[in-house]
Amino acid sequence: MTQKQTKSAMVGPRQFQWQGGGWFGCVIGGSAWLVPMSAILALNGQPMLALVPSGCCVLTILVGLALWHNRDGVRPFRALIGMLILFSITTPFAWFTVATNATADSLVLLNWPHSIAITAMVALICPTIAIFFCFLEHSHHGTSKQANQDA
Repeated sequence: MTQKQTKSAMVGPRQFQWQGGGWFGCVIGGSAWLVPMSAILALNGQPMLALVPSGCCVLTILVGLALWHNRDGVRPFRALIGMLILFSITTPFAWFTVATNATADSLVLLNWPHSIAITAMVALICPTIAIFFCFLEHSHHGTSKQANQDA
């Protein structure tokens, strides 16, 4: 009889560690808004345009699952920054593609904001979070308890 071996997540050397709730909260939270956008576009006669947010959603979920599956060989902070870089690309791409190609009716159904501030926020939120996390990870507040215990 063979026993299934469980993976042991790689321990990060500093603040960030693998944790399922945080990881899947990041992945699902960063991509969930794309699902209703896709549905509204598809149901409003724009199925080709709906493929853009759908594709971005599927891509981010697949990358998130792949990184989680390989957490025994990927440091948690690098994986998190990788996801934030991916979100920094897919979020503005989906946003600007829909903003410039959706019909007026679709934009009304999506309750689309017409604000420069919101558009700037969409473009800058993920890079800003990534920079903030870099400061947290490399601050001099010590290392993780688990990393110290393993040393």
